[in-house]
Amino acid sequence: MKRKYLYIDDSGDPGFKTTSTSHLVIAAVLLLDEDKKLLLDDAITIFRRNLGWSELHEFKFNTAKKEIILDLIEFVKPFDFTAHVMVLDKAKVKPEKMPKDNASLYYHVIKELLLKLNLAECEPIISIDGRAGRQYAREIKTYLRKSLREKGVEKSRIYLVDSRKNSLIQLAYVVAGSVARSYRTDKSDAKVYKKALDDKITKIHEMNL
Repeated sequence: MKRKYLYIDDSGDPGFKTTSTSHLVIAAVLLLDEDKKLLLDDAITIFRRNLGWSELHEFKFNTAKKEIILDLIEFVKPFDFTAHVMVLDKAKVKPEKMPKDNASLYYHVIKELLLKLNLAECEPIISIDGRAGRQYAREIKTYLRKSLREKGVEKSRIYLVDSRKNSLIQLAYVVAGSVARSYRTDKSDAKVYKKALDDKITKIHEMNL
């Protein structure tokens, strides 16, 4: 069975307070086989070491220097991966569609992104940033697996992982942050990061609720 490896992270938040972000962006980094996954993971590890960072020092879009994020993007571009993104503009969410809680919205958007991908003829291995209690993690995985089965994905493996220990999740965060920044009209560098990733981003979907 052919496998696809997906690494998912977000930028923004799923809240609707006045202090909440205007958009919730979910990004998935997709690799088509284990060798490509290992090559990219090793490359990011080497890049981190060359910065003099510890193994658990994360690439965080909102706190890392602009030059480091752009250098990382250029460093990984030769590797064989694609990025897929779902964007929710919370200003467009209809009142009757408001989620019952933030977590349910977060995983609903992840589900919608997964359903946009061609996963029916493979056994996807999906890693999502997030640490949760055992019962809650089980519910999340059941929800996503059920949704995928309805789209013809008979088998899938889903993990909630600690982003500090996963370089490919961190890359997904860089993608999500780059796209989220492109919606910030108050930032002079709004388009810079997304433009640097244009060759790797296969599709940006805009979700309606």
